[in-house]
Amino acid sequence: MAVEAAVVVQATEHGVAVDAAVISDTSSVKSEGPAQAQDEASALLMARLQDRKIEVLSARSSDSTTWALPSSELQTAIYAGPIRAKLNGAWHDIDTSLSDTGSSLTPDVAAADIAISDGGDTALASVSKGAKTFGLGWEDELPAPTVKDATASYVLGGGQTLKVTALAQGFSQNVVLDKAPDSTVTYRIPLDLDGLKLSQADSGHLLLKDTDGELVAEAPAPMMWDSSKNQVSGEPEHQARVAAKVETGDDGKQSLVLTPDPRCQ
Repeated sequence: MAVEAAVVVQATEHGVAVDAAVISDTSSVKSEGPAQAQDEASALLMARLQDRKIEVLSARSSDSTTWALPSSELQTAIYAGPIRAKLNGAWHDIDTSLSDTGSSLTPDVAAADIAISDGGDTALASVSKGAKTFGLGWEDELPAPTVKDATASYVLGGGQTLKVTALAQGFSQNVVLDKAPDSTVTYRIPLDLDGLKLSQADSGHLLLKDTDGELVAEAPAPMMWDSSKNQVSGEPEHQARVAAKVETGDDGKQSLVLTPDPRCQ
């Protein structure tokens, strides 16, 4: 059984599929070098001479790629979310593998500043972009996690494992239970918000808005599911919404309260 909530700056991070040119003679392609050129004019010339599509490096952006075609046309793929980010003035492909940077775990290449706890504190994860910061805490001090690729796992005891996964522009968080609880379990998650306020839409989506009421980020409604799998789709056989509410204290600090229903199995 698992309970999940996720926060990303943009809701969708998958790119729009683009058909690549089929090249039958791979050995000749290798001898011609990388299929890329620094500027548009060079890319168009290479594409005509080599009869293959050539990427225009100067046209790269966080969410688009442009190629010159042998027909002297340009082709651009625009993705729904970032596929690369700039580091030290150069573009790098998004790589959310976590590395220990001293005070926290951070993804190698991401489109926002993401920090995940390496244990010994109650600051679970945060994402910052510009002057705005969203952070999730935990009520108890976190143990040292085990890290695999983009995910940090914290064994909480009692058959519970807390997992945080770095995404291109944020993170997802879920709690995995070894078995369905016998009684109601509630997770009260402290929020660390700088210039932001959390609310919940009628659909169950979690909305982060700035002081002007503008939407900055959103997360899908928290969900729970068991270990069963649909043999056709591969998705969990049993899924259900998790009861969620946002609490605001007298000091203005907010908490997200998640209460999975043990009867939903």
